[in-house]
Amino acid sequence: MAKTYVLAALFFMLGACLVNNLDFARSHSAGMRRGLGLLMSLLFVSGAPETSFAQKFVRRTQEAGFASVTRSNGAALADYDRDGDVDVYFVNPGIYQANDPSTWNRLFANQGNGTFLDVTAQAGVAGRNANATQNPTGMGNKMGAAWGDYDNDGWPDLFLTHYGPIQLFHNNGNGTFTDVTAQSGITTRRNQLSSSALWFDYDNDGDLDLYISIYGEFFSTSADRSNKLYENSGNGEFVDVSSANGAADKGITWTSVALDANHDGHLDLYLANDFGPNKFYLNNGDKTFQEKTADYGLEDPYHGMGLAVTDCDGNGYFDIYLTNITEAGFDQETNPLFLNTGQGRFYNYAVQAGVSQAGWGWGAAFFDCENDGDEDLFVATGNFTPEFPNEFFRNESEEGDFRFANVAHEAGVADSTVARSAAVFDYDNDGDLDLLVSNFFEAPFLYENTATTGNWLRVKLEGTESNRDALGAEVEVWTNGVSYKKYYHGAHFLTQSIQPLHFGLHEAQSVERILVKWPGGFTEEIGAVAVNQTLTLKEKNGVVTVSSGQRVTNETTPRTRPSGMRLLGNYPNPFNGATQIRFEMYAPGMVEITIMNAQGKIIHKQQESFSSNGEKIIRWNGVDHDANPVSSGIYFYRLTRNDAYAGSEVGKMLYLK
Repeated sequence: MAKTYVLAALFFMLGACLVNNLDFARSHSAGMRRGLGLLMSLLFVSGAPETSFAQKFVRRTQEAGFASVTRSNGAALADYDRDGDVDVYFVNPGIYQANDPSTWNRLFANQGNGTFLDVTAQAGVAGRNANATQNPTGMGNKMGAAWGDYDNDGWPDLFLTHYGPIQLFHNNGNGTFTDVTAQSGITTRRNQLSSSALWFDYDNDGDLDLYISIYGEFFSTSADRSNKLYENSGNGEFVDVSSANGAADKGITWTSVALDANHDGHLDLYLANDFGPNKFYLNNGDKTFQEKTADYGLEDPYHGMGLAVTDCDGNGYFDIYLTNITEAGFDQETNPLFLNTGQGRFYNYAVQAGVSQAGWGWGAAFFDCENDGDEDLFVATGNFTPEFPNEFFRNESEEGDFRFANVAHEAGVADSTVARSAAVFDYDNDGDLDLLVSNFFEAPFLYENTATTGNWLRVKLEGTESNRDALGAEVEVWTNGVSYKKYYHGAHFLTQSIQPLHFGLHEAQSVERILVKWPGGFTEEIGAVAVNQTLTLKEKNGVVTVSSGQRVTNETTPRTRPSGMRLLGNYPNPFNGATQIRFEMYAPGMVEITIMNAQGKIIHKQQESFSSNGEKIIRWNGVDHDANPVSSGIYFYRLTRNDAYAGSEVGKMLYLK
């Protein structure tokens, strides 16, 4: 993370001649900003870079109105009433009793002033008596909640997992819900424990299907613990296609996430399994899946529980963090951080990054707590005894050194409790991300983010041909020549949420363009917009609605790349020796590649001419313009065309000797 917000100002005061190379880095890349910090320290002959963390979170549970929630498993977020702010649903783990409100799940409507109102009774979503006997695992009888607009009417619906039969609520659009479980066709057995649920469009037909993680079945001679996939028929009914699709995993699954690991436009599945190996299932595109865990480097044989997905190293591909048990007695276990190479392969970098140890981990969430463009990591921890402090890992990468530091105590979030899920949202609408932690034995912790932060942009998606929530979309925001990329899925431990994507932009004063890859693969580009606002982007609509109500016309053409080329990344990355920079040409012409180190210094340039369209490769063998080998570290490359298709694109790579 940037060590101070005055670096950019100092940089401009110096009138540095590297401005063209450094502008884009100052606003995006973790490595590049840290390179700027190093450059400033060299110019002023200062000491080591600052490592203190002044960011503070303040607990606001009481003031917000959550103190009445005595305990909770999952905590899921959505704007259920479509009034423009994010509401919260808590799952009470106790056995439901109609005459005892302390056993109810709770729906809180955000009042827009930093407080929430309990609307459970009038909404009709208190839950039900799933099973009158205690869950043998001790994890509670009511488990998780997943928001998803399964009928594409614009109103988020709610699915609940239980020990015993599940529950599906349809949002009526008037502040109330109707239990439609019976007519939906979705069922689980009386002694079956469903841990979490995942809404995603596995067949790209424009509506949300449902994947249910089954932890196990108890007190049965024919126990069934295979996960279930229900295909949405589009008429309010679902069909169980589990036996035919190949993804009915029989592991003890806590959490599942969907992501397109091989970039073919079809969402794949990764499962966190307790007491056994995790599994990765590749979507074949024909409504079937293949187990490909080892092929993709995603093996972990221990006690998988929570998952978090983001592009945490800034290479444009989405990475996966997994929580395990990393306490005494489980010394062989670590929490993997699987970094995505973009070439169909992940590798575990958790130990090197400093995020492998996080106690008895449950929920985890990546978020940019300072709006500086870096992804930080919160892990909710806790066993029944002893209790563990929650962990917060700040992204403190330096040049050639991608790493995090545990600053939970400095940040004010190292509370010791039996935590479960972690959710991140801007509950008070002040432009920074706040933190919500559900606790099994006590009220949740709502932490307000109180520090002054950088600029930001929120993007709300509305699908028209894809699912209405646009779950599975990828959004790339460009400012000063480089991009911030987010994946919209909403899935975490015992929760799935629907809310705008939040981009921290550091000191960027405007956004040049926004690129949206909608579920199914349609790509749409939006022109320049201002920072510090919320945009609503409607698929194929050509119009942006901003938070002020202003409408901004989309001036670009869907699927059009004005630069005449598209960067595909480099492989291998990280690399030792040589790497191939891959890109697609939409028109013949000359391409210039510029290699820069993390301080913005140009170390190598070359030009190549291409006489045809299609995928192209430029090879760099790790030497400067004098053919001297470069040192290990983060490097940036910029592809440029100066012809009729003028434009440039930037990538990042890590060279390891």
